[in-house]
Formats: sequence, structure tokens, C-alpha cells
Amino acid sequence: MQPAISRSFFSTLLAAAISLLAPLARAHEPKPETLAAFDHYRDKTEARMDSDLLAGHFLYIDQFPGPRRNEIEAQLRRNEFYLEQLHTLDDGHHIHVPSGIIHHWIGIAFLPGVTLAQTKSVLEDYAHQKENYFPDVRQSRLLSQNGNDSEVFLQFYSKTIVTAVFNVNFASRTTNYSPTRTQIRSCSTRVADVDNFGTANEHELQPADSRGYLWKLCTWWHIEEKDRGTYIQVEAVELSRTVPFAFAWIVNPIIRNVPKTFLSHLLSATQKAVNKKSAPPASKPVSQILPPRPSSVPLFALCLHRPCRSDSVASPPRTFFSPAAAFPPEPREYRGQ
Repeated sequence: MQPAISRSFFSTLLAAAISLLAPLARAHEPKPETLAAFDHYRDKTEARMDSDLLAGHFLYIDQFPGPRRNEIEAQLRRNEFYLEQLHTLDDGHHIHVPSGIIHHWIGIAFLPGVTLAQTKSVLEDYAHQKENYFPDVRQSRLLSQNGNDSEVFLQFYSKTIVTAVFNVNFASRTTNYSPTRTQIRSCSTRVADVDNFGTANEHELQPADSRGYLWKLCTWWHIEEKDRGTYIQVEAVELSRTVPFAFAWIVNPIIRNVPKTFLSHLLSATQKAVNKKSAPPASKPVSQILPPRPSSVPLFALCLHRPCRSDSVASPPRTFFSPAAAFPPEPREYRGQ
């Protein structure tokens, strides 16, 4: 563990670096060649997914040898997440993104005892994502829907040393490959930095004033029902600005860690929301099931054959549902190798 003085020094240095970086981050928007490189990276990533699907690999881990895949699946069933940083290549070469950084991560979790339909009902419930994914999502709205295509608005909130808030419009498409396999693809169509969040002067910055923490974002959810539960996999590709060399050693690790943290929060919140929505309804107390007790019958007369609680006529009936199933402990993270 680091000494307190060391942590304090680093935090102060980091805060100073970011405060110096903030003016440099203004008046900066992605160049056409930056956006073109991101689009090329996204297209190559989707081509890899299509190739995997043709090979029978719906989930990313399906391509692994049997022993390795079984090891990961066992860890997922122990309520751990599988997280891995990916790099899409173009004919074996890295894809250069001028003046930009691409962050590419994948995360997988297993939801025991729930169905694909229950999982989809949470992921496609755009109006309530501000509750299901709070505090990372502060606003959510379904703007329009045409069959399996949707236009969605989300406001993302992130706070580390600085607070970053983004208004993002997404185009989302659901593809049902089979009764047990579904993909939900969402790519940003507009990203705006929000300034003075939570105040009367909250407003969007102009594109030329973007800080560049988030320029583009695409996510692909792969949902598969099997093994008496449902696997959820989210793959995310994000574009952000580069950082001046003098600050790169401090700021780059933070910027690169954001997508990983984002995925971990996303999986955890989805897991909790699906389990909560799929939990059986709580049983009604006996007082709501039995007819009212006549006032002439003494309380002790109802307690002749079993103990009575001091605050009710009878204890509520037991159920076989454990609250831990609806609100599991925070999953541990398992990194890919």
C-alpha cells in the first residue's frame, strides 16, 4: 500500500496536470481523417464478428480451445467477469488513427436462471436506463422506434479527478439470430460535451470546444441463452483525442482505463437489473390472504397451535426465493490473458 503522502502527492500532481490540460483540450474536434480511421476500425471489427458467426462462434470465448473455454465459463458461473482488451487488425497490421486513440474492450458475464427475453427487456428498456445504470447514465429517452431499429438519447456521467458529462444520440439495431441468440448494436450518431453539469447554466459545448474525452462510441451486445441461464457479452469501441506528450504519462492511463471501468459497471448494472426484473413477486402477508379476523376473537386464540409474533397475527409464509439471487454480491473481475 502506498504511503498517504505519496498518494496525496500523486493526486495533487494529477489534478494539476489535468487543470493544465483542460485549456489545451478546448477548441479541438476530430479531424476528418480521424473519423475515417475510426469508421474503418469499426467496419473491420464488425467484419470479424461476421466471420466469427459463420464459424459458429457467437460469443468471443467460443473460439478458445475447449479446456480454456471451460475454465472461463466456470469462472463466469462463479459470478466473475471476463474482461479483455482487444485490437482489431487490418491484414495483420495495426490501424493508425491520426490525432486519436481507439479503446477496444470486451466483457462477458453469466446470469444464472434468467432467459434471453428477460435480458433483452432490460437492455431495450431505454426509458429506464437512467435508473438501471445510475450513476453512469443520468438521462435516457427512446426518441423513435421502427421495428428493430431505435433512436436513443443517453446522458453519460463520469467522475474521476474531473467530472465529464456527455449527451449522446445512438442508432440501435436488434438482430435476432435464433430464439436463443440476439445481438444489439448501438453506435453514436452525435456526441456533445456538457458544461456546468447540474447547474442552471448546464449546456452543451460546441463541437469546436469539445474536450475530446469521447468522440465516438459503439457497443455490441451478444446475448445467448444456454447452460440454464444467459450469457451477456458487451464489446465496446470508443474514440477519444490524443494527449500532449508532456502529460501523456499521467493522463493516458486514466483515459485508457475508462472503457474497462465502463464495461465493468455496465455488466454489473445489467446483472442487477435483470435479476431484479426476473425475480418472483414477493408473497403477500397472511393478513392480506385470510379474511379479516372478527373483533370478538382474542388474539391468543389464533396462537394456540403455533407461536405468535408480537407485531402481527402470523409470520409471512416462507418462499424458496433467496434475496441473494436478485441482488448478488459485486462480481469479481477476471482478466483475459
